[in-house]
Amino acid sequence: MLKLKLVRYDYGNDYTIGELYINDKYFCDTLEDAVRTKKIYAETAIPSGVYQLSKRFSPNFKRELIWLLNVVGFEYILIHSGNTNQDTKGCILVGKGIGVINKDKAVLNSKVTEQELNKIVFDYMTKNPKEKLLIEIIDTKKAS
Repeated sequence: MLKLKLVRYDYGNDYTIGELYINDKYFCDTLEDAVRTKKIYAETAIPSGVYQLSKRFSPNFKRELIWLLNVVGFEYILIHSGNTNQDTKGCILVGKGIGVINKDKAVLNSKVTEQELNKIVFDYMTKNPKEKLLIEIIDTKKAS
C-alpha cells in the first residue's frame, strides 16, 4: 500500500509550506497558495482532508500529472513543479528545499522532485490498478 500525507506547517499571507510524506517517510517540501476560510480564485489552497489520486494529462504542462479528485469548489488540482505561489493557482508544488525567489517563499529543485514523485506514484498505479490511492492533507493551524 502507498500512503501519501501532506502536513502544512508554515502559513503566510500568500503561501503555505508543507512536507509530503510517502508511507510516513519524508519525501519532499510543498508550496501552495494561502489557506483561507473564503476562497479567492487561483489564490487559495484546497481544504485539508483526504482525496483520491489519479492521473491527468495537463494541456498546460503537456504531460501527465498527479490529479486530486473531487476537491469541493476546485477543479483540476494537480501536483506539479513550480517555485512560488505565482506558479500554484490552487495546485500543490513539490520540491526539495525551501528558499526565496524575488522576495517570495519558494520550493527548490522542483522539476526533478516532480519527476521522482510521478515515477513512484504512476508505477504504483500501474502495478495496483484496482487500488484507490489517497492523499491526506493536514493543517497544523486553522485557516484565516
